[in-house]
Amino acid sequence: MAEQQKSNKNSLSLLLLLLITSIGANIYQWKTHSTTVVQHGSDVDSLVNARNEVERELTAVTMELEKYRGIAGNLDTLLNDANARIVEQELRIRKLMSGEKDLTKLSKNLKKEIAALHKLRDEYLEKIDGLMAENEALKKENANLNTQVINLNEQKNLLEGKVMTASQLKVEYVKIGSYKKRGNGKMVESVLAKRTNKIESCFTIMDNKVATNGDKMVYQVITAPNGKPLMGNTKAEFKTSEGEKVFATSSQKVNYTGAKQDLCLSYENDERILEAGTYLVDVYVEGTLVHQSTYILK
Repeated sequence: MAEQQKSNKNSLSLLLLLLITSIGANIYQWKTHSTTVVQHGSDVDSLVNARNEVERELTAVTMELEKYRGIAGNLDTLLNDANARIVEQELRIRKLMSGEKDLTKLSKNLKKEIAALHKLRDEYLEKIDGLMAENEALKKENANLNTQVINLNEQKNLLEGKVMTASQLKVEYVKIGSYKKRGNGKMVESVLAKRTNKIESCFTIMDNKVATNGDKMVYQVITAPNGKPLMGNTKAEFKTSEGEKVFATSSQKVNYTGAKQDLCLSYENDERILEAGTYLVDVYVEGTLVHQSTYILK
């Protein structure tokens, strides 16, 4: 009888042990399954975010380049070539997204493709800037004589209203240009606002036999499309002949001798902060406005 009771206790203990083991295994499987579900959901979200970012970048790059279409035939040809390369990269990205199963590798490769897309955009923006600069140069060359006549007429009309005496100095032969700084520090012509570091105006102070010789202050004021003057390093302030206080973009003191004198004044900034639009360029000699021009950055 005692042996029978002992056997029953052993059987009960064994059953309890098996039951506890089974419950423990079920809890472990449930936790493992829950973790797997959460991880899978996180992976899906990461993949969706990566795809959305790629789509945004592809659209942004295409739109940024396409805004220059229709300006000139050679630009359109260049843009067609850029679009073809963007399509090739898009196909490569889509193939990568459908073929790579490792999310970590996929994320790393997608970052490389986006960086390559940005590099492609910058490469074509540089080419576009060069072509537009060449086109502008050709237009200026073809219309040079006509432009000189227009400038002389504008200066004549302006000076008729501003010159009060025969001794007032005049400025003519004004030439305005915009430039970008390359990595080697060399300045080259640019017409894109987002690529421009420098705006320069060069002109001639005309001879005047009755003007008083000596030091003369020459000021240049460049007003941006937003209506605010560009502030140069000198931060000079002067008063106009009408009594208005004005901040100059740049200024220089010249020793006037009565003879013609060439002078260049410029605005320069290492940061490319200029906006596209029409800039107003005013030149003052001793507070009197002697020239006014407009200049367009695209």
